[in-house]
Amino acid sequence: MTAAMSHYDALDFGTIDRGTLPAQEHEGANVSVRDLTRLLHIDCPDEAWLARTAFALRRVREGESLVRAGDKFHSLYVVRSGCFKTVYTDLSGSEQVLGFPMSGDLMGADGIDSGHYGSTAISLDTSEVVIVPLASLARLVYECPRLEALLYRALSRELVRVQNMAWTLGTLGAEGRVAAFLLTLSARLGALGYSRCSFNLRMTRQEIGSYLGLKLETVSRALSALNSSRIIEVHQRSIDIVDADALRGVIDPAAGIAASIAPPLGSAVPESGAGNGKRARKPRPPFQPGIAWQQLAAA
Repeated sequence: MTAAMSHYDALDFGTIDRGTLPAQEHEGANVSVRDLTRLLHIDCPDEAWLARTAFALRRVREGESLVRAGDKFHSLYVVRSGCFKTVYTDLSGSEQVLGFPMSGDLMGADGIDSGHYGSTAISLDTSEVVIVPLASLARLVYECPRLEALLYRALSRELVRVQNMAWTLGTLGAEGRVAAFLLTLSARLGALGYSRCSFNLRMTRQEIGSYLGLKLETVSRALSALNSSRIIEVHQRSIDIVDADALRGVIDPAAGIAASIAPPLGSAVPESGAGNGKRARKPRPPFQPGIAWQQLAAA
């Protein structure tokens, strides 16, 4: 990794403390395993050699496709900066936005099973991604078994996000979906160091509607209604959350607000039995990599 590096972040979501971001070179730069786990908000095993193992960075211009549905799968991608939209296209050519990956999010996992990517990832601004070839990752997991459990955590996080979206679509009306989207985006940006209350939407209202299962006009009406109620202030793509509690109130509390709003990344979970008077569990034996990782590592 180059000693002197500068950070590039074209995504103007709002105010951010750049001192919290690791500096990186743009062209031809690499990201160490330690930096990659930090980006994914998971703890890196204390192995000195991991700091010397690196993955390549790739810059993706606005409107450029990182991968296309049907392309042969070879790598996972972790967003380092910027924002993407992932899109599924059916046989008739109709498109459905599946998500808006941003810094720390994993992309490409939908290609592991079939060997081909299941969706197209398009950059909404100049972005950077870390390229993680599956064969290289498998070799790391085989050599350092503790990484396997950490990888499962990253994959599980994406699964939880999909489940939360299914809950949103199956439970909420139009204004509730838009409110849940804004609250979730606020929480995700806040976890990255941006303002939770003031941010710019990098996606269009049409793309938001596709993601939420709503028409463009419905999204615009919902935003206008929230603006008229002085819950938020809308200035084209700029959003100011004026009353976060009122925005949460748009969602039926009985339906489970917490299910649609992911907790901040990296939040600590108390260990079972810690500080509650219960007898501590015996430590588990070291985690061993499965045979599948050995096969992938040998590929």
